[in-house]
This record gives sequence, C-alpha cells and structure tokens, in this order.
Amino acid sequence: MKKISADYERVLEENLKNELIWLEEEFDLLFKSKKDELTDEDIKLGNQILNNIIDNLNLINDEDLLTSLALSLERIENSYPEFF
Repeated sequence: MKKISADYERVLEENLKNELIWLEEEFDLLFKSKKDELTDEDIKLGNQILNNIIDNLNLINDEDLLTSLALSLERIENSYPEFF
C-alpha cells in the first residue's frame, strides 16, 4: 500500500508542478500583448485564474509545492502587478 501512496503523491506533485508552469504560460498568452491596456474583464479573468490555482494548491500540505506556488506567483506579480 505504501508504494501506491508514494506513486500517487509523486504523480500529484508532478501534476501540480505542471499546473504552475501552465499558469505562468497562460498569463503570458492571455495578457502579454495587452499589458498596457488591460480591461476590467482581463483583470477579472486573471484574478479568477489565480484564485482557482491558489485554492487548488492550498489543499496540499507540501512545503516544496507551496514554495513553487509562491515563486510562480512572484514571477507573475513582477510581470503583471495589476493582478495583485
């Protein structure tokens, strides 16, 4: 049973890391070209994406993943401070 649990946690961790990569790429895709002229709808969409990711990852009690989340959010905040 331990092997299954370890495999599950490894897969979950890998999926969450991929979700963080997707998050940063998605922000660039959606907002990079509009950086100087973001609409209220853009801000609303970006905030919804951020809230969903944060809510999903806050369920995990893994310090490394939470650190990865913090680093991803910091990179997004540096590029898109309008969302913070």
